[in-house]
Amino acid sequence: MGKGLAATLISLTTSVALAGCQVVSSRGPMAPDVLSSAKESGSQTANYHVVDLSESVANLLLHSPVASLSASFGTKPPPPRQVLGVGDTLSISIFESAPGGLFSPPEQAIVSGSRQAVLPNQIIDQAGYIDVPYGGKIRAAGSTPSEVAKRIESALASRAIEPQAMVSAVDTTANTATVLGNVSNTGRVKLSIGGDHILTVLANAGMHDSETEAVVRLVRRGTVQTVPLTTVLNVPSENIYVYPGDTIFVLKEPQVFNVMGAVTKAGQYPVGFSNQTIAGAISLAGGLLDTMADAGGVFVFRFESTETARKLLPPGTVLKETPSGVPIVFRIRFSDPRSFFWLQQIKIRNNDLVYVANAVSVELQKFVDLASQMSLVGLRGAQIRNALE
Repeated sequence: MGKGLAATLISLTTSVALAGCQVVSSRGPMAPDVLSSAKESGSQTANYHVVDLSESVANLLLHSPVASLSASFGTKPPPPRQVLGVGDTLSISIFESAPGGLFSPPEQAIVSGSRQAVLPNQIIDQAGYIDVPYGGKIRAAGSTPSEVAKRIESALASRAIEPQAMVSAVDTTANTATVLGNVSNTGRVKLSIGGDHILTVLANAGMHDSETEAVVRLVRRGTVQTVPLTTVLNVPSENIYVYPGDTIFVLKEPQVFNVMGAVTKAGQYPVGFSNQTIAGAISLAGGLLDTMADAGGVFVFRFESTETARKLLPPGTVLKETPSGVPIVFRIRFSDPRSFFWLQQIKIRNNDLVYVANAVSVELQKFVDLASQMSLVGLRGAQIRNALE
């Protein structure tokens, strides 16, 4: 009976000790694990590519191309002319220089010897034409109101007395842009003849998302580009002109980055402004834990474009290409004072992951502590067995 009880107690104490083995597990991979897992044995393609941060790498990243409205569409304003399009409604007035002409309004409408006729509003048909009495079909789509007026005058020249036409757009869809998504007033927004910047158009549409939660997607003639709203707000060159026919989407897509591992406050943080750097991102997380962090094991995980990846990696490297881009892990050595300057140059991006590995000494200390616990458990088990025998 005593021996059975002793065995049970020893088994229980051993189970408690084994449960303590979980203490050894770290918060994530250690620096050697990150480096060794980049490429599997016998594989031709890497799982991801590791790049040591240096001055040249920092300069390359500082000047590497990023999503940009100005780069994709330019910064020039649209031509300062109102071009008509299919579906536009036109108001047309025709004047003649003397009485007795083709267009004769009632006597009371005659003013200073001239005669005027106001035609019913005309809608530009699918073929791009309008109908003018005695003038036939007049091409209107793709033309300005003054160009349409000249065509009407030419068509009536042989029938009317020195005809003069005035054409204006009552309702136009050609000189508009479409705004969709998280705005109060989705649909077409009229553009001024002088041109409107994208922030002006979004304000007219009633944008209501916070700047850190929205992205702006512009579609123009088959070209699509998406940028964070913070970029448009903070970089003047990104507040480009909107062209007639543009479609703008305002999408709720919070811009965030993650900080994990041996830092004071691990978690997810918003990209608060367009020039936020990696140094600032680590500061938001409270910095590295002095007693745990590996100063040579700070990593930034991100996807880079194929163009940038080829510049970062040695010639001939077989790239690991994914729909999101090429996975790159930047290794930062905080033990090198120059790294603090480099980190102030590199901007944090949406979905970046900053990871700080535990120092090897921390894991060794965990093992030593566990070994001590196991020794104490073994000693206690022996004491229990002796006491019961």
